[in-house]
Amino acid sequence: MKYLIIGNGAAGLNAAQTIRSKDKEGKITIFSNENIEAYGRPLISYFLSGKVSFENIFYRDKDFYKKEKINLLLNTPAEKIDIKNKKVYAKGKEFEYDKLLIAAGSTPFVPETKNLKNQSNVFTFLTFDQSKKIKDAIKADSKVVIAGAGLIGLKAAEGLYGKVGKITVIDLADRVMASVLDKSAADIIENHVAQKGVEFILNTSVAAVEGDAQVEKVVLSNGKKLDCDIFIIAVGVRPHISIAKEAGIKTARAICVNEFMQTSAPDVYAAGDCVESLDLLSKENKILALWPNAVNQGETAGANMAGGKTLTPSSFAMNSISFFGMQLTSAGIIGGVDIFIDKNAGKLRRLNIANDNLIGFVLINDDQRAGIYTSLINDRVKLSEQEYDIKSKDIGLNFYAKEKRRTKIFGKED
Repeated sequence: MKYLIIGNGAAGLNAAQTIRSKDKEGKITIFSNENIEAYGRPLISYFLSGKVSFENIFYRDKDFYKKEKINLLLNTPAEKIDIKNKKVYAKGKEFEYDKLLIAAGSTPFVPETKNLKNQSNVFTFLTFDQSKKIKDAIKADSKVVIAGAGLIGLKAAEGLYGKVGKITVIDLADRVMASVLDKSAADIIENHVAQKGVEFILNTSVAAVEGDAQVEKVVLSNGKKLDCDIFIIAVGVRPHISIAKEAGIKTARAICVNEFMQTSAPDVYAAGDCVESLDLLSKENKILALWPNAVNQGETAGANMAGGKTLTPSSFAMNSISFFGMQLTSAGIIGGVDIFIDKNAGKLRRLNIANDNLIGFVLINDDQRAGIYTSLINDRVKLSEQEYDIKSKDIGLNFYAKEKRRTKIFGKED
């Protein structure tokens, strides 16, 4: 059996490992756009800051690919899929497959901006290669402008903190991390980061840049001009679906898959940030670009490529990350019919409730109950049927009604 996998991230690598656990002799080949083995993408900001060394960004041993008999093709982007003849083309060569997985991930979105071209000091911040280039380019007095106050932009700012002269973050929204946080939660994060010396200019966008070989100034939509030595574009990502779309595989905002991670093409699967999957809460197909989701989908796809019939675990939006030492955990839907907020200095606990269910939460420096809240959302627990008030700070597994506790702890009923 010949297995081809496009992408060497969390989805592709876990798919390969799952395939190998079920098929000891099948030939597995992975195509990678990058020049190094699989690494933890969340670590690139810590590499930039110097907190994590190059040797420690990898999440598999050096001999992993050899031990698992996986043929990894670095710097070899897949260029075309021929679903009729079951072939993938890369670097002028053709590769046959019996089963194919598209786990191509996302690509940075770079909006059209007047005079923005291939200036040498313009970067994105999604890969190790970009992180390394930024690290090599910065100086102690560099003026850095970051377009985008989402997760990627803020992590870039954190990685640069203390390494450059000035950091300015621009965003069109009225708050940081607007896609996952309401204003009250966003304000806490913004104020904390601003105290470190990062300047935020919100409700504003980048209209143009000045400079040919390098960007020298960033021109904002309000007419203000910022001096710039390093310009980082972090306004968002887009699922990498062009190779699937050109092959005739069904796509919408991302690649369409069923509950087994199968695409519309025979023997072709897809997983990770390049697919649409069912959101447990909204019951809509969404792009859930989450590391655990990519792992689960990759494992599901791998199991099914090797002859299984495994269903994809349900999922919903969730983020757990720290900014300058402040811990943020958010999950589910931002709004709700009943919103409970427990707020004090530098902390926030926000619970979003609808139809007697917890549908989302935001925790800032108060994450002791994150696992319980996540479980309540995932299990669709009726809050009124439990013995304790969800708003209590003391809840643990004792929140569940008695008959559920032993199941949660030991996997069986009382």
